[in-house]
Amino acid sequence: MEIALIVLAALIAGVTLWDQFVTVFSTGGAGPLSRLAFSGIWRLLLAIHKRKPIHAALKFAGPAMILLSIVSWYLLLGLAAFVLFIAYPGAVIDGTTSAPADHLETLYFTNTTISSLGYGDWVPSGPPWTFISTLATLAATIVLTVSLSYVLSVVSAAIQRRSLATTVFAMGSSEEEIIRTANLTDSQGSLKNYLLELSSTIDHQGLRHLAFPVLKYFHATQASLSPARGILLLADTVFLLSLDESGTYRGIIKVLRSSIDNFVQFSRAGDSSEQSSESEKHRLNSIASKLGLDSGDDKFDAAFEEYLPRRRRLLALCEEDGWAVK
Repeated sequence: MEIALIVLAALIAGVTLWDQFVTVFSTGGAGPLSRLAFSGIWRLLLAIHKRKPIHAALKFAGPAMILLSIVSWYLLLGLAAFVLFIAYPGAVIDGTTSAPADHLETLYFTNTTISSLGYGDWVPSGPPWTFISTLATLAATIVLTVSLSYVLSVVSAAIQRRSLATTVFAMGSSEEEIIRTANLTDSQGSLKNYLLELSSTIDHQGLRHLAFPVLKYFHATQASLSPARGILLLADTVFLLSLDESGTYRGIIKVLRSSIDNFVQFSRAGDSSEQSSESEKHRLNSIASKLGLDSGDDKFDAAFEEYLPRRRRLLALCEEDGWAVK
């Protein structure tokens, strides 16, 4: 029984520390426990959101998940220490009478120890328990300190994430407005340079989503503040520009398309949306005609079919962001 409890304690501590290490220090995403918890909670919230919009509640999901992670790491580390102490009756004793602690008293000792409040009325009986108690305190302190730096990094990235959405929508609320305003044929056009700078911003934000997957759950209460909706608008605009046969916009299209693809990849967009795109196809075709980008139905259909896989992933990203396109 003692060996089983020791193995269990080591397993809990190992998984907890590994999950925090991957979540905080890895550039490839969250740890296994955090990833499962984040995605499970978000899927549940989105299921409710699809039945009845709960934007006001969704906006707290990201911060709540970060808090849940920190509390979980701390409690699991305490659980590992508790399991190890109860594996050996007498490991924790009364500081006055030297009577061995029961399970409840051992739990009290564990909590006061990892919280760095001292031993209280109960103390370790001697080596190696004094060393283990000190190690548990050190581990808990590291967990909390590292978690604080993680929170600051995520909050900063979340602010920049929202800034990306406002940057896109600042150019216009529709594809037609963006293209008419951009004056892309002018080599000195300010919006042309603006788009090139935006491409760099999208790349950086995509990398932040790769490093901090929890960013996906920082929900905006307005569509104009949703990065997913902003990127979809930009992608549709790039698609319309690609219909121009003169090749005037080829350089901008290549750069923006690459950045959009990186954002979709690093944001880990889910399965392609099965939502019908026929109405959107007609809408984009109509805009192309108004802007003089219409090169015939056959060419438009071929171009749209090529664009469709990318657009479906963007639609899926919007759905995951709580802003499905209807």
